[in-house]
Amino acid sequence: MSERVLVGAGVGTGVSIASAFIYRTDRYVPWDSEALGSTRGLIAIKAALADVAQEIDKARESTDEESADILDALKLVLEDESLMENIKVRLADGANSQRAVIGAFKSAAQVLAQLGDYFAERSNDIIELGERVIDKLNGKQDSVWPSEPFVLVADNLGPLEMVKLQSSSIVGLVTSLGSPTSHTSILARGMNLPTVVSVSGAEFIQAGDQLIVDSSSGQVFVKPDEIEIAQYVNAVADIAQEVVDVQALELPVKLYANLGSSSEGAAALSFGAQGVGLFRTELLFLGEKVAPSLETQVLEYSRLLDQFPNQVVIVRVLDLDTDKPLPFLKLTETGKYANRGFQALLANPEALITQLTALSLASQKHPEAKLWVMAPMVSNAEQAVQFVEMAKKLGLETVGVMIEVPEVCEPEVLEQIVNVVDFLSIGTNDLTQYTLNQDRLGSTQALSMVREPEVLELIRRVTEFATKAGKPIGICGEAASDFESAKLFIEYGVSSLSLSPALIPGLARELSS
Repeated sequence: MSERVLVGAGVGTGVSIASAFIYRTDRYVPWDSEALGSTRGLIAIKAALADVAQEIDKARESTDEESADILDALKLVLEDESLMENIKVRLADGANSQRAVIGAFKSAAQVLAQLGDYFAERSNDIIELGERVIDKLNGKQDSVWPSEPFVLVADNLGPLEMVKLQSSSIVGLVTSLGSPTSHTSILARGMNLPTVVSVSGAEFIQAGDQLIVDSSSGQVFVKPDEIEIAQYVNAVADIAQEVVDVQALELPVKLYANLGSSSEGAAALSFGAQGVGLFRTELLFLGEKVAPSLETQVLEYSRLLDQFPNQVVIVRVLDLDTDKPLPFLKLTETGKYANRGFQALLANPEALITQLTALSLASQKHPEAKLWVMAPMVSNAEQAVQFVEMAKKLGLETVGVMIEVPEVCEPEVLEQIVNVVDFLSIGTNDLTQYTLNQDRLGSTQALSMVREPEVLELIRRVTEFATKAGKPIGICGEAASDFESAKLFIEYGVSSLSLSPALIPGLARELSS
């Protein structure tokens, strides 16, 4: 397994494997005070604005129509008379040239941000544009990119930087900020560049780290092992050729997609996903100071369901753990599974009820999709009962739980659980870790660990109980993508396997042969 698996919002359908190149934007550094409000400062600013405008004109010559439209919009910002007037006022008030420039650009960005939605995202482009002008004022030279293929890891990138990267050896992009609908993401799609944005934990990536960027599932694998690399090398080959028509194959189980955001739905469908087996809702919450509103959640879940008419979409409610600290949630500092799974949600009932309500409302808007909702990591039968009752009271029809800890695999506990839930999903990553007492982070063990006898026995038992009760049961951990493991799960009687969309064609081909 990888040293870390980071999650964000995937952009596009591709996969890239290469070393990380870290790109950090230099922030504001004050100039010498002698430039305060001076004529020389204004002349330098006008020259810097002109230089950036020329850069935009040059970049526009070698790009497509959609990218050219984005660049044209940036140039209009530079030519806006109100921007220059704002700069002059700030210089007259005693600001040095850099403070005047960045203040004026931020003021322009705030005007857009206050309009919300589409315009709020465009405001980030203006901030990036102002920083490009600051670079010119500082005499900063353009970055020198590696000659070998690389994955660029950055806080964020502006459209101008994206266009310049087209002539480099970049094969993937990872940003800690941004969104799937930003101009950066639009340009990345146009470049067919595998991209994952809004990645929590991107700061852990070091220069030179081997990365797998899987834009189809919104995952970034840091220092992957040989098995993971082999899987994705095959996936890259599938993408380069004609993707397997999964729907035309006779398969023993349904192949669902693991997704991290609604923006990845198109990729999942293009790779032949027959539904969604795991929709991770964490991305809505990570990095936020306050919990996402009911309206925000309804919009995201609606976007997801709209893409999968007549197909199963399994959504996992928020899975909090110590790697994903959220300032607006209380922690549960007791027990073996402190700050994990459903018990963490029980400590935050308002957040859970809001999320379930949002899912119910989204389902009412899109009844053509088959929404299933599940709780993460229940640790006893009582929690399963509590979740099912809560979800159904709020209007959700198909409710299940994830089996991720050995305690709930005991026969007497399983019997109680299968009697109250509508379906089960086995998370092999955590189940393997807790069964074998492995460290959660820093593990370099291969995916084959799931085939240890004590782990397989638990999976077999859970599948047997679910099958006897007539309840669907799926596998949504990384082992679902491993052919040897998948064959065993199918022999046990699982009804679905859920994996990264990019890995679906390869597994489908193997299962049908």
